[in-house]
Amino acid sequence: MSVTDFSITYSTDKFFNMTAKEKSEALLPRVNDTIDIYVKPMELHTDILDVAYPIECIFLWRFGFVLRRYNGIHQRFYTQPFTSSVWTSIYIMIILASFTFYGLSLWDHRLFGVECSFAHELLLAFSAFCQHILPLQAISCSRRVAYLTFILCAYVVHCFYTSNLLSHIVSDTDEYMDLQSIVDDNYQIILLRDMNIIMDKQIYERSLDENLSIVWEQVKQLIVMDLEDAMKAVINSRSALLSDYVTLYPIWKRHFEPTEVCQLVEIDIYSNVKNYLFTSKNFSYKEEFKIGVLRAQESGLSKKLLTIDKYSPMSCRQATNHYKVQFEHTIIPIVILFTAYFLALLVLVGEKIHYARYRVFPYVN
Repeated sequence: MSVTDFSITYSTDKFFNMTAKEKSEALLPRVNDTIDIYVKPMELHTDILDVAYPIECIFLWRFGFVLRRYNGIHQRFYTQPFTSSVWTSIYIMIILASFTFYGLSLWDHRLFGVECSFAHELLLAFSAFCQHILPLQAISCSRRVAYLTFILCAYVVHCFYTSNLLSHIVSDTDEYMDLQSIVDDNYQIILLRDMNIIMDKQIYERSLDENLSIVWEQVKQLIVMDLEDAMKAVINSRSALLSDYVTLYPIWKRHFEPTEVCQLVEIDIYSNVKNYLFTSKNFSYKEEFKIGVLRAQESGLSKKLLTIDKYSPMSCRQATNHYKVQFEHTIIPIVILFTAYFLALLVLVGEKIHYARYRVFPYVN
């Protein structure tokens, strides 16, 4: 087994009192440089490096957003496959199809004397989308063609709904959260009242790098709260508190249950910074170095070396994306079901009263 010894040299560049051109050149490998390997996060601007050098301090700097993972998708999981506009279009299709079927049933009633009812046609159109179609009594060809076309269309919509619903339920996109997740889930950013922040938009935008600009729209709408109100908002609503982690965790433990604290998610401000390895042109072990880095990545060593030991408020079980169905997840369908049964009972009572007064078939022998 051959062992190769590398002579490691740390290059310290004085970033203070340097021009912009000198700062830019200091970040890039030089042609005749004696240093073999550069390790620098190249997405950080030189303005940040001025006040955060050496660069290792940024990765140990524990500051960012503290939030509670929002699982509201499971509250109305049955509505997730379609947007509101699609659901509105489906309702309009059912109403229009019901009027069309009723018009065709009137035509059959005139020609063949069959029964016609708008309520029956409305139930038939609704049952087609649920793929539990009521018995059809179509005699004319026009009515049969209308039924067949609508049922095929409803079948395609139903297949898309079931497949998309399954993908939403088993999706693991919520397993990892970053700055983009704050924007996608529309979190409200909260700032503590005793913290200072540059409120001038132009000055603050210039200091934002590519990562922080993702949440700039949310930052412009931030709310300043006291510590107690801010922590309650994180637990009870979809809010993200911008603060450090170590200072807040003792307060979390005193005021909230362990299960609530374990649901908190940390998103570092510089969570999307990439790490690069740059070598000089005269480095004679380029291929060996590439192979070694790839093997370290495949075995998981590189991920382990770059992982920071985070301060944990308590021993929590590993977060999982499998949720148990609770009563609150089905409360809305149950309310709709009992409301429909109650309305059906009122209609039944009304029919009894009406037909008891006028005594017509089928309420009389």
